[in-house]
Amino acid sequence: MEMTIISLREAVIQTIAFFDLFDYPLTPLEILSDIKQTARLQDIRNICQFENSLEEKEGFFFLKGRQEIVETRKKRHNYSARKIIKAKRFAALFGLFPGVEMVALANSIGHYNLRDDSDIDFFIITKPGFLWLSRLYCTGLAKILISRPTDKTKRDKACLSFYLSKSMLSISSLRLSGNDPYFDRWHQQLVLLYNKNETYQHFLKANSFDKPTNTEVTPLLRLGFFEKFARALQLKIMPEVLKSAAGNSDGVVISNQVLKFYKRDRRREFEKKYVQKIATLFSSHS
Repeated sequence: MEMTIISLREAVIQTIAFFDLFDYPLTPLEILSDIKQTARLQDIRNICQFENSLEEKEGFFFLKGRQEIVETRKKRHNYSARKIIKAKRFAALFGLFPGVEMVALANSIGHYNLRDDSDIDFFIITKPGFLWLSRLYCTGLAKILISRPTDKTKRDKACLSFYLSKSMLSISSLRLSGNDPYFDRWHQQLVLLYNKNETYQHFLKANSFDKPTNTEVTPLLRLGFFEKFARALQLKIMPEVLKSAAGNSDGVVISNQVLKFYKRDRRREFEKKYVQKIATLFSSHS
C-alpha cells in the first residue's frame, strides 16, 4: 500500500474521523497504535487536547459535537462481551474439523464495538485443499444448531461469509483500488478465537504493510475427491444471485482459495463518507 506522508496532527485527526464512522471514540493509546508514524504518547495527547475540531470525555477523544458516542461505545462493549462468549463456543466447534486452522471474529471496527442486534461475523482460514469441505462443515453445523442468520433474525447468529485457504494468506488482491481505509484496518481488528499451527501469525505477516506485498503466484491446488464433491454440492445449491455476483461485486469472491459472500460490501460507501468528513474537517482550518 502506498503511504502518503502527512503530519502527525493530520494522522491523528484522520484516525479519529475514520473511527467516527463507526461511532467509536478513541483513547490516545488507541490512536497511537493506529497511525503509521513514530510518535510519543504525550505528542498524541497534546494534539488531541489542543485541536479545536476534537473534544474529550472520560478519556476518549472524538470529533466536536459527537460526545454521545462515548455512551454508545460503553453499551456496545457489553453487547460484544456477550457475543464473544457465544463466538468462542462456535469457534471451538468449528475447530473440531481437521480442515479448520483459524477462526476469528471479523468486521468489528473498534475493540468490542458490536451492535446488540447484529450477527457474529466469522473469518475462517483452512488447510490447503479443505476450503469447500470446511465451509460445508461449518455452515452445516450452524444450520443444525439453528444459528444461521435470516432476514428476520440476525441477533447473535453465526454469519459464515469469509473463508481463506492457507495456500493464499495474502488478501491484498481483495483491496479496492485507490483508497480503502476499511480494508487497511480490517485484519488489525480481528478477534482471534481459535488458532492452530500459528496460522494467525502467518496471516498477519503475509498482510503486513511494513514490507512489500508478496507477488508470487500461488500454485494451482490439486483438489481431492471429497473437496471436489463439497464444491460441486455447494455450487449447485448456492443462490444464483451469489454466483452471478462473483467477479462483478466487491463483496463476492468464489474460488478454490477464497470464499467471500458479502451481499453488501460497504467499503466504497465508507471510503466516500471518510473522504467527505476529512475534506470538511481540514477545509474548516484552511
